[in-house]
Amino acid sequence: MSTKINRFQDFLKNRVGKSASKMAQNKVLQSIQQGMIATLPFLILGSFASIIINFPYTPFSQFLKNSGLYPFLNVPYQLTMGILAIYVTFFTAKAYGEKENIHSILPAITSVLSLVMLSPLKVLAIKGPQGKVTSTPFIPFDNIGVKGLFLGLIISILVSDFYCRLIKSKWTIKMPEGVPETISASFKSLIPVIVISIIIVIIKYLMSLTPYGDLNSAIYSLLQVPLQKIGTSPWAILLVVILNSLFFYFGIHSLAINSIVMPILYALDFQNLAAFHAGNAIPNMITWRFFYMTSKIGGTGCTLGLIIFMAFFAKSKQFKVLGRLSIVPALFNTDEPVIFGLPIVLNPIMFIPFILAPVISFIGSYICELLHIVNPVIGLALPEQTPIVISGLLQSGPAFAILQVIMIIITALIYLPFAKIADNQALAREKSEN
Repeated sequence: MSTKINRFQDFLKNRVGKSASKMAQNKVLQSIQQGMIATLPFLILGSFASIIINFPYTPFSQFLKNSGLYPFLNVPYQLTMGILAIYVTFFTAKAYGEKENIHSILPAITSVLSLVMLSPLKVLAIKGPQGKVTSTPFIPFDNIGVKGLFLGLIISILVSDFYCRLIKSKWTIKMPEGVPETISASFKSLIPVIVISIIIVIIKYLMSLTPYGDLNSAIYSLLQVPLQKIGTSPWAILLVVILNSLFFYFGIHSLAINSIVMPILYALDFQNLAAFHAGNAIPNMITWRFFYMTSKIGGTGCTLGLIIFMAFFAKSKQFKVLGRLSIVPALFNTDEPVIFGLPIVLNPIMFIPFILAPVISFIGSYICELLHIVNPVIGLALPEQTPIVISGLLQSGPAFAILQVIMIIITALIYLPFAKIADNQALAREKSEN
């Protein structure tokens, strides 16, 4: 039996592990991940602005409207979440350019320019003095917000990649020596910017001939909506939960798989926040925040319950010391100290609970949502390191915070028999050494 288990572990380590490592080192996935993370300050600002203007206390909300403060407090939300695609495009393109050793802001600016050029223009008729009507073109927030997220990601990679290729191929204007560096850099980028802009205009024209009318609508209909439907499937996300633990068990960071699903689940969070902001029903039960709050209690593997046992109930000195060192990071959903220090990595004793605990926590939490025991998360852009209970309270309410505490207890019980075995082994080693 042990031989079969070893063969299975070797297979996963050699085949799955190598593939996952390649995925984790992929420039496109790394750039998307870094681009999404870089938007966090703006997302937090928009999230808290939404909380303030939609605070569930009628006298306060009435005060905001009567005092005229509401539209001013709404500005941070509109100019963060409302133009989210611009931020994501900029930071993703900048990250990709740096990976191509083009340390310039111009790939990012060119990508944003491309996104804006491809966004459909609407016309607003404004009645001025003496009844004169002026037609004013504008870009709706929809096209540069959540709806434009996937188009922004695609553009950020393709445009920045093409820009870097043009620069490296010397499709540039070289200024003579003595010209200031800033002027020389501007002329160097002139041809790539012109070439990319011409291509974007051609694409915009060709898309206008299609039933979709523009590339943004086509991407949203053909790609983003189907992917989001997959993202709302509990079975698909359950697989992601399992892969997160499986990858980490073999020493491969879970970002290898999360980089793929993060943009899909983030978009669902943004939809929830927009619905909450508008006072509508929350549309999505499974989002990035729900995934993180339920399957990473203490970090990958839901190890907070294990760490509490180690810190306060373990017999061996190794477990006690490691548990007490790990408990503060675990409260902020960071458990690398125990994963690599216990270790959990390639530890046969910990394989079953490390896979099972987050699965039970995710499924149990999802069932509670289905039964309306807890409310769906509203999609606040809180950092993943937001402490347990606080995240549940802010994202859903007291019931979700209580649910997280219950899940800590349940996952601790899952780990308990396995942790006791490992603790007793460590205690026996300590006694033999003494």
